[in-house]
Amino acid sequence: MKTKMARNLPTQIVISLGNQIVSGQVAPGSVITSDVLEAQFGVSRTVVREALKVLHDKGLTRARTKTGTIVLERHEWNLLDPDVISWLQASGLGRELVRDLEEVRASYEPWVARIAAKRRGSKDISVLTNSLKKMTDAFYQEGPQSEAIGEADAAFHQALLDATQNELMKRIGKLFIPLLKIRDDMVRHVVDDGDFLIQHQAVLDAIVEEDADLAEAAMKVLLSQAIQASTDARKKSPR
Repeated sequence: MKTKMARNLPTQIVISLGNQIVSGQVAPGSVITSDVLEAQFGVSRTVVREALKVLHDKGLTRARTKTGTIVLERHEWNLLDPDVISWLQASGLGRELVRDLEEVRASYEPWVARIAAKRRGSKDISVLTNSLKKMTDAFYQEGPQSEAIGEADAAFHQALLDATQNELMKRIGKLFIPLLKIRDDMVRHVVDDGDFLIQHQAVLDAIVEEDADLAEAAMKVLLSQAIQASTDARKKSPR
């Protein structure tokens, strides 16, 4: 996953320190001073200040008067920030977040499907159908390792959120989309059949028929299989 930030000087410092903090190279409790960063990166104090502000906003660090900047514990990081997620993935620690994601999805996404079946419009059906078609075409034309599958899958689940017509649900669900992409990247290496396409089709069919009970049940089946695929992926690559 590529960082969302532009590659200016403060950003280069953010990316470097962010990766070091998330990977554990710079441990929680470590103190970072502006003087050291200025010398290390050959930049001005203004540039360092801008970079540290970004790290503060991501929950990785906190300024301490007369001390410097302290690196925070993981539980204080913004784990839904796209860049933090990217750094976790690069360090091999994104799998722990994927496990947490699967548990959260199991509790809310069946309800998303249920509401979507009740409120979806023709445009929602069109977007869902198009996303599933892209998923299917990528699988059969490029194979199960295609990155396009993950992109289409994320679009499908985003369309489900949109179909609920519930602004809070859409905002909450959107937070998990970056994690869903990591999950898809991870399971591409262990999934070689097209069962997930059948499961997505079952969800879509239920929503088209406005059958809320069936949509909820179909989503539970889809998520159950997704959890199994993630578990298998972690076993094959435990890093």
